[in-house]
Order: sequence, then C-alpha cells, then structure tokens
Amino acid sequence: MDKRLRWLNNLLCFEVAARHQSYSKAAEELAISQAAVSQKMRQLEDCLNVRLFTRQARNMALTAQGKVLLASCQRGFSDIVEGLNQVQEAPVEGALTVSSTQAFCALWLVPRLIDFYTAQSHININVLGSNRVEDLNDGKIDVAIRFSTSSTHLHKPSLVVEQIGDNPVFPVCAPSVAARLSATQPKDLLSARLFSLAHENRVNWETWFESAHVNIHQTSLNKTEVTSSDLALSAVLAGHGVMLASDIMVGEYLKSGQLLVPVDFPHPVSWKAHLVYLKNSPKHKRIKVFCDWLKAQMPFER
Repeated sequence: MDKRLRWLNNLLCFEVAARHQSYSKAAEELAISQAAVSQKMRQLEDCLNVRLFTRQARNMALTAQGKVLLASCQRGFSDIVEGLNQVQEAPVEGALTVSSTQAFCALWLVPRLIDFYTAQSHININVLGSNRVEDLNDGKIDVAIRFSTSSTHLHKPSLVVEQIGDNPVFPVCAPSVAARLSATQPKDLLSARLFSLAHENRVNWETWFESAHVNIHQTSLNKTEVTSSDLALSAVLAGHGVMLASDIMVGEYLKSGQLLVPVDFPHPVSWKAHLVYLKNSPKHKRIKVFCDWLKAQMPFER
C-alpha cells in the first residue's frame, strides 16, 4: 500500500477545504477547529512537498497542484461513497428534507404536500425554506428545488442537476389596481407602485421596461424591494401595486381572479426550475419517488 494513504484523513479534510476555499467553512462542516484544519493542511503539504493553497484575501485559493489533487480526491471519494451506498442503500420508506426558496415553499410546495402524502404515505417530507443556495454536501438536505435564469452555475461534480421547468414572468396585480391604472401598454405601469426582488439584476423592472422599449432613464421608478416573492405577493394581493411573477408562483391566484395580468407583455428572461440532489445519495429510491411526483405536478402549472 502506498504510504501516502496514511494521510487519508488529511485528504478528506483537504477536499472539504478546497471545495469551500476556506479553512473556517471546512472546520464548520467537519466539526473541528479552524486550527485543526490548518494543521492538517500543513502536514499534507509537508508530506507531499508541494503547496496546495495560497491565501487570497479571505479565501484559500488552490494552486495548480491543489486543483489536480482536488479532482482526484473527488473522484476517489465519490467511488467510495457509491460503494458504501451499494452495501448500505436506504429503503424507499423514510424521510426526505427538501429545500427551496421561501416563496416557492410557501406558495406552491407546502399546499400540495397533502397530495403527495395521499399517494406516498410511506415517505415523510421535511421542508426547509431558504433564500440561500444551501450546500447539499453536508448531508442535511436531500433535494433542492432551485430557480435560476441559467443552469450553468448549478452544475458540480457531486450533483445531479435536472431542469424541470421554464417559467415565463409577467406583471400581475389585483383587479382594483388594474382598474385604477387602465393600463394597455407597458409604459402605463410607470405610475404604479412596483414590487421587486432585492439584488435581482436580471428578472427586474428595469429590464422589463427596456425590452418593451420604454425609456426610464429620466424616470424614477416607484419601486419597493423585498427579499422574497411571497412578501411582494402579500402586498400585491392587498392592492398595493404590481409585481413580476412566474405562473408557477401565482397561477392559482390568476385562476381564482384574485390577480390578473394588466399588460400581457412577458419579461424577456424566464425562471428555470431545477431539481438538484447528490449523485451518490443512499436515499435515491425515495428521491426518485418525490422527483417523479414533482415533475408530474409542474407541467399542469405551465
């Protein structure tokens, strides 16, 4: 056996630190101190006689040798986990923790879980609503439902990423607001109170007006920024203004007449829905059951 395999524990620590590019985040995932992570990395570098990291501001950047070693470690650990799953595969019965945005969990997922339980009473779903992109590698989350304007940045070697929807975005408001605005074209919404997601630089009102050829450079938009779509929805349902929303979020409100589309002009960018889970999860049987159910539900929304 290669004597360097005696440093297997250090290699595991290296994979976590390299993945996060942070000793402190590695320490948090491994439940050890940051000093212990630093010591293990020094030991590994001394054993191999190479530099694996260089400090760049607050991050630990990989050297060329570090990048090569990271790719090999991830392949090797992935093979080990796959082997462990084959001898210790979880049954289809049990629990799953599903994560998505607070808005999607509140407006779409949780109200429909009763239908899932009716069909699959042997699987319990725990829901984590978060507007952060949670790390699946720590084992706390089994399936993430993520929304993005692009799929590229979601792909990682350890993950399965499946696009399951491409949801157009339209302006929506309460009927009372639509009657007050009497809007027939995009420029008519300039006088409305506009609700928008904070820090969203693609699916926003500025790009919507731009795509409709409405000049807003000399106009100050009456815009209120919120951190989650469900906050905007509560204001819009109360008749306080207009928001940009995908049909998967507000489809039921459109069907019931609580909301309507004042100007039938879609945003040029749509929200793409993705299912994300670990390739080597031992819970793949119950993950498949949940994902199949979710995919069967979503086409009817579109």
